[in-house]
Amino acid sequence: MKVKDIMDTSPDLIRTSDTFGHLVKILDRVKYHVLYVVDGEDKLAGVLTEADIIKVLIPKYLTIDESLISVMDKNYFEKKCRESKDLTATEIMTKQPITVYEDDTVIKAAALIFVNRIHSLPVVRDSNVVGIVPRQILLKHITKVLAEN
Repeated sequence: MKVKDIMDTSPDLIRTSDTFGHLVKILDRVKYHVLYVVDGEDKLAGVLTEADIIKVLIPKYLTIDESLISVMDKNYFEKKCRESKDLTATEIMTKQPITVYEDDTVIKAAALIFVNRIHSLPVVRDSNVVGIVPRQILLKHITKVLAEN
């Protein structure tokens, strides 16, 4: 079976110029909690997830030494939220996302999701996002396959 046979054809798209404050509001409302960032020509520029939003708010030194959490200001997180409100999607997004094409196989999509430890894949045609394959759709496909026998 091919990706086009199972993909959701209504991915959530945002612009490279959308701001952190706007992105947080949108990300909270979208079905798969992932946004695909497109440029002025509607070409895929990146992916933005909840993890990307939180990563902006965490100091890089904590990834090296978690014990430093105990000495941080108790209001650091809220202060960083306010400071970050005008960052653009381009500054936050994951660049060069892993993608699949409509004619790729479902096993390729499943393998990419598993190996790369991601929750979904954008489906592209000529660098334009035409769909999404999240884990939920893969599970629904598995259920359908099992029901056929």
